[in-house]
Amino acid sequence: MIRIRFAMNDAEPKKSKRAKVKRSPLELAAMMLSVRPLSRTELKKKLHDKELTWEVAEQTVLECERLGFVNDPETAESYVRSMRNRGDGSRKIRMKLRLRGFKKDDVENAFQRDEEASERSETEVALNVLKRKRLTLEREDNILKRKNKALRVLASKGFPADAAYKALDLFFGRADKLELEDEDFPQE
Repeated sequence: MIRIRFAMNDAEPKKSKRAKVKRSPLELAAMMLSVRPLSRTELKKKLHDKELTWEVAEQTVLECERLGFVNDPETAESYVRSMRNRGDGSRKIRMKLRLRGFKKDDVENAFQRDEEASERSETEVALNVLKRKRLTLEREDNILKRKNKALRVLASKGFPADAAYKALDLFFGRADKLELEDEDFPQE
């Protein structure tokens, strides 16, 4: 049997069915913002990644702010609300928002407005996380291991130690006898 090899370089490249359309910076920004809300910093970086200069990206972001497409305080508040509903703790939310480019003041104001609007405490959110994890926690026979596991769950979700211990008290009863290492909860 004879095998014939075709060189890939000899074949003509396939032409795209859709011609690439040169879009204005504002159109690019609108397309990006239609996918999900972005902070001004994220939008500026994404525009720069699309080979726009930093100056053009900044002007586009300013125009988007003027038109109301970009509003960091409202976007931060929306993220806080959605992540809280998902069961994330304040430390994790703060870190994620800071990584997305939100200013510290916007993040703190978003937390303040969320706490005023929802009237739920960090402890209540942590307690809800433990209630959702009840079946997983009940698989462990040893109560000390069960409590340690619950605390690790809360630490991984970004809850501060005081809220985690309060939630643990409410979920299991008194947690005085618990012996945990401080590395379970990273310091701010």
